[in-house]
Parts: sequence; C-alpha cells; structure tokens
Amino acid sequence: MLTSSPVFAVPGPKVDELNELIDKVQFGFEHDGLINTIVLGGLGLLPWSPESTYMLLIEYWAAQRGRTVPRTRVEQELSELWDTMDSRVLAAHSSLPSFPLEAYPDLWERLKAEPDFRVGNAGAMVLTQRGGGDQAWERWISTRPWSILKAGHLVGLGGDLVRCQAAQRALSRLLDQTPPGDDFRGVLKRATKVIQEQLDHISLAVEGMSAIEYDLLRERSRDEHFQDGCLTTFQEHLLQRYQISSPFYEHETTHGTWGPLPWWAIALHDEHEQRAAEALLKRGGMQLSFTAKNHDADELLITCWGPGPGPSGLTACLRFNLRDAVHACELLLLTRRQSVAVDFLTEHIDEWDDREIHLVGTMNLAIDGEVGASLADIATRALRRLMPRASGPAIYHDGVPSLERLLNSSRLPRIYRRPR
Repeated sequence: MLTSSPVFAVPGPKVDELNELIDKVQFGFEHDGLINTIVLGGLGLLPWSPESTYMLLIEYWAAQRGRTVPRTRVEQELSELWDTMDSRVLAAHSSLPSFPLEAYPDLWERLKAEPDFRVGNAGAMVLTQRGGGDQAWERWISTRPWSILKAGHLVGLGGDLVRCQAAQRALSRLLDQTPPGDDFRGVLKRATKVIQEQLDHISLAVEGMSAIEYDLLRERSRDEHFQDGCLTTFQEHLLQRYQISSPFYEHETTHGTWGPLPWWAIALHDEHEQRAAEALLKRGGMQLSFTAKNHDADELLITCWGPGPGPSGLTACLRFNLRDAVHACELLLLTRRQSVAVDFLTEHIDEWDDREIHLVGTMNLAIDGEVGASLADIATRALRRLMPRASGPAIYHDGVPSLERLLNSSRLPRIYRRPR
C-alpha cells in the first residue's frame, strides 16, 4: 500500500497525494490494527522497531529514484528530503538497484542445460535429499519470522542459498572420497563450479537488496527462533489485553511497556535530581549496567546513571524478577529493541494539596551490544526454565502456547508513558 503510492515515485509529492496516503494508513490503523501480529502484514517489519519500516521505505524510494536521476542527485535528495546524513548510509542507499533480481539465473535450468547430463544429475542429487539440501531448506524455512506467502522472492533466493551451501559441503566430501583419475571427478568438479557460480549470483543479488531483506534471509539460531516465538506471544498478549491509557499519579521509578515498546519511568525527588535530568536530556549519554549472580539467576538489577565529573545525583535501579514471565519477556524485548525510552518524572503538590505528576522529558537510552547479548542470554535462559519443553513457532505467526498460558495468569506490564 505504501510503496505503490505516488509519494514514492517523485521527490516532492502533491498535497492531495500525500493526504490520500495518510488517510489510507490511518484507516488501516483504525480498522485493522497495523501491528496485529509480530510482523506487519507478514513482511518481517517488527512492531518494536518502527525504524525498520522507515528504513525500508527510504531504501525503496532511493532505488526507484535511481532509475531516473544520477546517483549524486539521489544522495542530495536523501539528505534534503529524508534527513539522511551518514555518508555510509547515503552511499548504500544511492547504489541500490531498482530490480536486484532482474538478472538472477534459475539454478535448476542451469543444471538442465549442462551438456553432460551427469553434471545435472549430480547437482540435483546434492541439492536435494542425498546432499542434505532438503534438510537445510526445511530447517531454514521453519525458522522464518515472516510469512513465506508474502515474499516469494526471498523464499526462492533463501532456498537457493541454503541448498547451495549444503550442496557445496556434500560435493567437497564426495571429491575427497573419489580417487584421482576417476572419470567422475570431472563431473563433480563441474557441478561444484556451477554451484559456486550460483552462490556468486546470490551474493550479487543480496548486495542489491535492502537491509531488511538481508536480515530476513539470514540463518537464525535455535535461540533466536525460540525468542521470535516468545516475542510473538508477548506482543499478542499485549494487544489482546491492551491496557487503557489513562492519567495516573504514581511517582516511582519502574519499568514497563508502552504499546509494543519497552518504556521506563525515573522518578526525580528533588531539585538537584531534576537539574541532573535536564542536563542529561540536553547532552545525552546516560549509562546502563546490570547485576546478576550468573546467567541462570532468578533476579536481575539494571542500574542507570548520569556520567560526568563528580556525583550526578541521578541513579535509578530497576529490578526484574525472572521467575515472572512478563518480566522475562520485557527483558527480551529490551534486548531486541536495543534501546529503551526513559521518562523523567517529577511530583508537584499544588495549593489545594492535589498531587500532579509532570513529564520533564524523555530520552532514548541505547543498549550496548555486549550488554544486550548478555541480557538476551539471561532472558532466554529464564524463559526456557519457565517452559522447559517449549520450542520456536512452527510458522511465522505462531506463538509459544506454554508461554501464552503463563502470561494469561500474570498481570500486564503497566503503561508508563506520561501524557504530554
């Protein structure tokens, strides 16, 4: 719906075209719920990463513009119209081809066209059951966090990739077992060359794709597949029992969610802390660390503080009970998001002794890669302890039934978003 709009065909859309697109998006949100599953429309766009949707649209727009204007013009428009400033991102976006699979060859047709039919037969053998290609394909397709019905080009390309990799390993073993001088060595070597050429074509096609498509193609570990299922279940849980956002008056430091995003609140108790928070909002750089006895701990403490010379007067501690499925899912969501929004709140008593909570400001706190990996491991271990026999989903939109039962018996994360 978005990419078919004329808004993405020219750099400056007409007002009525832009309004029409906005109306379509608003209608879809109000009637269908654009985040009614873990992926938007089964396309692998994650609700806890709206930036991925934004990035995909930029990449699509840049590829289409590159069909009609020079690369330097695309970079200029990316900077001026899309606020893209990073030179590496500009270079990557402006070099995307409009049709990355236009010249991609059909692997099976190439094998059929081989003059020596034995080469085609050997290639087909190692690409399917005998060489482990079928098993590699089944393992890959079963771990996709997106609908195979919505992205046929990724299914074809990814299937070729994992089959060719398995075939390459199988051919290498066969060559090792075939004696020198055996006539069949020539057949195996030719089949190996065809497979390698196809892998080169795959690499070229992948280089021309968007960053989102690249991530959707890659192999996923057993833990990632399990995490996908847990996050699918958690997001569905939030949407099915969605909290009603209403004014509240708690003045406390705590963790929670706002919609599909992790969202924290830090309570400020005096003017010194408020000044420290205001300084942090201006310069950024808030730090995060965690404390746990080990990676199998049942409790974890995350500490946030403001850096700088001398005591900042601003330190916040958030406790996660990893025997609680909601807390474990929150922690896993935090690591996938790789950042968390933090509200700074103050409490005020007016002249009628009524309590009011004010939002001083909100900042984005990035999660360091090494810290994030450790937290993801801790959250995953905790969820596996809670569900010792659970595995990842069978298809992309399936959740984890045992986790669903745990979540349904738990309280919801609270919405800690302060009204602006």
